[in-house]
Amino acid sequence: MKIISRPAIACLAALSLAACGLSPEERLDRAEEAFAENRFNEARLDLASVLQEDANNVAALQLLARTQLQAGDGEGAYSSLQRLDELSARPADYDQMLAEAQLLRGNFEAAIGSAEALASAEGARIIALSHIGLGEGREAQSAFEAGLTMSGDRSRLLADYAIFMLQAGDAEAAHRLATQALEANENGLDPLLANARIVMARGDMNRALGFYTTAAEEWPENRLAILGRIGVLGDLGRLEEARPLIADLADRLPGDPDVIYLQARLAAEDGDWEDVRAILQPVEGRDQAQQQLLYARALLELDLPEQAMPRLTSLLRSAPGDPEARRLLARAQLETNEPAAAFATIRPLAASALGTSQDLAIFAASARASGRSAGIDDALAAAPPSERLGLLLAQGDSALQRENWRAAIDAYEELRRWTGDRNALVLNNLAFARGRTGDTAEAIRLGEMAHELAPEHPSIMDTLGWLLVESGEDRSRGLLLLERAAQLDPDNPTINRHLSEARGG
Repeated sequence: MKIISRPAIACLAALSLAACGLSPEERLDRAEEAFAENRFNEARLDLASVLQEDANNVAALQLLARTQLQAGDGEGAYSSLQRLDELSARPADYDQMLAEAQLLRGNFEAAIGSAEALASAEGARIIALSHIGLGEGREAQSAFEAGLTMSGDRSRLLADYAIFMLQAGDAEAAHRLATQALEANENGLDPLLANARIVMARGDMNRALGFYTTAAEEWPENRLAILGRIGVLGDLGRLEEARPLIADLADRLPGDPDVIYLQARLAAEDGDWEDVRAILQPVEGRDQAQQQLLYARALLELDLPEQAMPRLTSLLRSAPGDPEARRLLARAQLETNEPAAAFATIRPLAASALGTSQDLAIFAASARASGRSAGIDDALAAAPPSERLGLLLAQGDSALQRENWRAAIDAYEELRRWTGDRNALVLNNLAFARGRTGDTAEAIRLGEMAHELAPEHPSIMDTLGWLLVESGEDRSRGLLLLERAAQLDPDNPTINRHLSEARGG
């Protein structure tokens, strides 16, 4: 990502000062360079400066229209294209640009009318997306299919078709189309973002991160690429890598609701609920479920259940299957001395295999307080602990295989709440996942606990030994553990690789 120096920032801000003394020609050249490097905000500033002096500069107007389309500004692009039409200076691809502008403006009928005359893959893409905007899925798929046989660049058509098929539930077709889109344009924004979304749906978080990272580097101002990269880092538990990205985005997009939510999530991870509340207050009225849920959680953590309750009631009404909304509402009801309501709210969750130990604790407290203690046994009979533990173990193991460290940590921490610290493999796997997120001190502590419970288990020795070597905490002891693990399990490729790397270091 290109970093703009302080003098450059000052220059960009001084639009009224003739762009730091550059001539209109120099500013136009600089805008063309910025456009070529996908730095559209910089390009727009220079182009606006040029047009401030000469409103009829055709080259600047054409580049501005292209820049506005790339930035998703349909209204601005439409205005620029209308001005070019008035000047009788339509570029060769005017009709395609106009169709794209109409699509971005939400004027779908007009977009279809303009795009039909193109008879190209790009025109078919615009027609398909317009039909989606109109709620016409069958017509959209027909347009996508027609575009596959048309001339022109098909990378964006393939990418959008891939997302369409993903949303339609055909994951295999989505994967195939996304791969073809990337083959057509390996650094194209749409192919990169489509592939990121599709591999995420397949559970491959690391590949998703790779696609989002490439997209953010090639398209440094693209909001979806940057937010996607941050989101995956959060899901992988790599919060320290996400922090500077969020801070940079907050500097560039002050007041952006999604960025504010990310800042609040970081504060929540740190357990600073006062900060969470303060960060979210300016956008607390926004109709965004995740944000509302986090704000309500902050109110609960700050002992303000009466304020949290109306929000949580509304959230659960709109999404009755959301376990976190149900859990928090029951907690708020219990804390406001409404145990019968809490009992009714938490009961469906407590009686399912998805119910956590916290859910059962809330359920038991509300049952006793409302005179329904018999319901506790009923809930345990409906979903016995063995069933819950089996589900959690499967979730944790699956997350480890997919290298989704955050999901693995969540599953194994919940297992600890059920079983205590008596299961060496649970502690070992949790130590491994914690180590992958950079939480080395906690990982080593957990690894030591697992090793104490099972001192001769080779995989447990490998985890602790590699953590000690990799962190530099105690290389000598780590090497001894790895050597002993290799003796006990000589055919284990992971242990042998760790031992080889430890000896090489």
